[in-house]
Amino acid sequence: MEGMKAFKRTLHAGRGKPIDFGKGTKAFFHYEAKVPRDGIKGYPPNPDDWVTIDDTRKPWPDGYGQEMELIFGKEFQLPIFETCLQSMLVDEICQFDVDPKELYPYPMVSKKLRDISKSKHKHDGHNHSDDHHEHHQCFGMASQHGTGYPALDELMKSPKPVRFIFHLIRVLQPNEYEAESWQLDGEQRLESVQTLKTAGNALFKEGKWSEALQKYREALTRLDSLLLREKPGDVEWIELDSQNVALYLNLSQCYLNLGSFYEAIETASEALKRDANNEKGLYRRAKGKIGAWDLASAKVDLTRLMELHPHAEQLAKKELAHIAQLEKKKEAEDKACFGAMFSKTNQ
Repeated sequence: MEGMKAFKRTLHAGRGKPIDFGKGTKAFFHYEAKVPRDGIKGYPPNPDDWVTIDDTRKPWPDGYGQEMELIFGKEFQLPIFETCLQSMLVDEICQFDVDPKELYPYPMVSKKLRDISKSKHKHDGHNHSDDHHEHHQCFGMASQHGTGYPALDELMKSPKPVRFIFHLIRVLQPNEYEAESWQLDGEQRLESVQTLKTAGNALFKEGKWSEALQKYREALTRLDSLLLREKPGDVEWIELDSQNVALYLNLSQCYLNLGSFYEAIETASEALKRDANNEKGLYRRAKGKIGAWDLASAKVDLTRLMELHPHAEQLAKKELAHIAQLEKKKEAEDKACFGAMFSKTNQ
């Protein structure tokens, strides 16, 4: 291939027209990496003389465990991957024999991917104590002696040609997917906050509160990254921080709908830190406190709500009446409990 030493062979034809792999194009693919067996030099023609050392379809410790994503123009550590993929069509499977000089970063890139897979593997709750013990020892030495994966360490020690088998699964142009935070500049990130909020609102209307919650959370994360660029108290900082209010209020309502009352209280409180007299913040925090049985504190919020927002008086009184019923019910239950205890002690 022009500019890089890689030899292509198509194993399965793809479909569609040649793809424009411009900056920001996202490719989804699998790959398998093979090296010549010990004692064999060059590019052996017999497939049996190649041994697999890495496979994204295989979970840790043998691979990444899921399809790869690569965004063109974002300085991926293995330019040869971009070179190979941009010569392919969707659904095409190709074999690329790559010169060792193009692959100095490859062992460390594979290590990073496997480490990600290892972390997911552990959090999924799988218990492979022998594997964990073995690789924990390897990783303990990785910083001084290699990657912690024998096949990758051997490739670092004795570079060989690598045969990559790529399967290009699908390709998205920049306007066909929602860019991740790290891809965006400041202005784009600010625009994406509103996009995420709008998406969250649409999900909320559909009753998909958990999904909406994730959109609002992501929008908050992007706002936080923008706030770090500004000096607290400056006009720009205040304007950005004020956008957090609506997001925290939306989160609070999601949590109320999901029955997560402590989280509803926390997020409503975050809104009230920025807008102490906010009507929705006071009401939603009160609702969360009622759900969490912090009834006295809920009454304080509802009283303040009536004082600051007289038009919300009927709504607040309805909740206060509900609190009175809960308190009466609890008092009756407590009397019954104490009565039963007293009766037993006198038997």
